[in-house]
Amino acid sequence: MSEVLPRITVVTPSFNQAQFLETTILSVLGQCYPNLEYIVMDGGSTDGSAEIIRRHEAQLAHWISAPDGGQAAAINAAFTRATGDILCWVNSDDFLLPGALHKIARHFAGRIHEPRLAYGACLFFHERGSRAKVVRPPEHDRARLALTAYIIQPSAFWTRSLWEKAGPLDAQLAYGFDWDWFNRAAALGTFECSPELLSAYRFHEGHKSGGNSARRREEILLVARRHASPAQVAAYETALARWPATERRDTLTRRLRAARVPGAHTLAKLATPTLWSHPPGVNPDDLAACEHMLRGV
Repeated sequence: MSEVLPRITVVTPSFNQAQFLETTILSVLGQCYPNLEYIVMDGGSTDGSAEIIRRHEAQLAHWISAPDGGQAAAINAAFTRATGDILCWVNSDDFLLPGALHKIARHFAGRIHEPRLAYGACLFFHERGSRAKVVRPPEHDRARLALTAYIIQPSAFWTRSLWEKAGPLDAQLAYGFDWDWFNRAAALGTFECSPELLSAYRFHEGHKSGGNSARRREEILLVARRHASPAQVAAYETALARWPATERRDTLTRRLRAARVPGAHTLAKLATPTLWSHPPGVNPDDLAACEHMLRGV
């Protein structure tokens, strides 16, 4: 690799995440990557986030704390300022693992001017729990990506060329803008799965992607209709139609498992008649993947 490391722009959008924000900032600055451009976009937090950012402003290329148009709009605004050859964003409740930026620089060596994206593994953990697991995404497959968001966003990095080809995030979306963008970009560049463990993904009480709101489910269907095949869209429509029954089954499963009842999931399904029959023409694996997406990570 050339002695001159490519410039990497990291963006952190944040809003009222003071309890996690400094960990994220330090995980980026602590990379000790010599050609780093770090931009922090705070949406006008009222919890002391600005004071935390100000402590580190000497090492930031830019930061702001003011009302914005939402997370996607803040990320788009940051990338209009970015000068990096490689781009990424890390939300303020996630963080990079040591050495991530050097690993990505090596991965893109000699190819930074090509439209490319690399994604790696991620450490999933719960803020109040004692368990964690490494999640390794599958090799890239465009049809699979249209069905399910298997690229873990804080472990994804791409070239400026790909960003310029694909255009900005859809700022009208609150939940699915990363999945939507990955699908658009996949039609325009080369996607590669890296074996490297690059980031940590935090679950907590206010964790947005783990939410189960109607708006989130509606956005998932919207993105699927943009990019998925008719058969995949049919699987999502079926999953949504069955969603109340699926929630009842999942609730009963949790209760039975808490009571240490053997075969809890099977018993819960038997107690949910709506789920007894399989809809004709819908792939059962696709349906299960859709249910997983709707449930939240």
